[in-house]
Amino acid sequence: MASVLLFASCEDKHAHVPHDHDGDGVADHGPGEHNAPVPHDHDGDGIPDHGPGEHHAPVPHDHDGDGVADHGPGAHHDHGADVHAKKIAGPNGGKIITAIEPHAEFYVTPEHKVRITFLDEQNTAIAVADQTVDVICGDRSNPTILSFAKDTDGNSLISDGTLPAGNKFPVILTFKTSPDAAPIRGKFALDLSDCPSCDYQEYACTCDHGHAH
Repeated sequence: MASVLLFASCEDKHAHVPHDHDGDGVADHGPGEHNAPVPHDHDGDGIPDHGPGEHHAPVPHDHDGDGVADHGPGAHHDHGADVHAKKIAGPNGGKIITAIEPHAEFYVTPEHKVRITFLDEQNTAIAVADQTVDVICGDRSNPTILSFAKDTDGNSLISDGTLPAGNKFPVILTFKTSPDAAPIRGKFALDLSDCPSCDYQEYACTCDHGHAH
């Protein structure tokens, strides 16, 4: 009986398909990809989480780190009228009221009357138009009520009476920019003491030492 010998070379015996990890004879991936990471795949799902160049790109004006711009370009310092504004006194040395437009200066005269002067953006007095103002101040149980009329200079309103006795008491102002306009109210603690750090009385103080104006 004839014998048939089958020979297998060493090369064939140990031959394997490169990158065939599941043994099905088909390469699972191409050469050079074995340990190649997926760029920008931070969660390991094989999909880039963002595009090239964005890895460390910050969101402009994102101050709270939430990924959303807190304000638009050019608005970096626009956080409200009084947040970062340097405190300044009015042209007469009084307190500037910013709750109304145009702004107004509340100034206590040497006679203890109140002078209201409306100001432009350069902190300069402008002519009074149709604005009116009333002031209630002093003791809550027996308040002093001041009415105002246009002064002879035409640039301010002067009270018809004087402030009550004392150096410190609450003041409530009611402005109307025209006879038909809605009233605008504001209040503050009037302190007529001299500030030890600047040239103004405490109610108009320009120092940054925590006064409530």
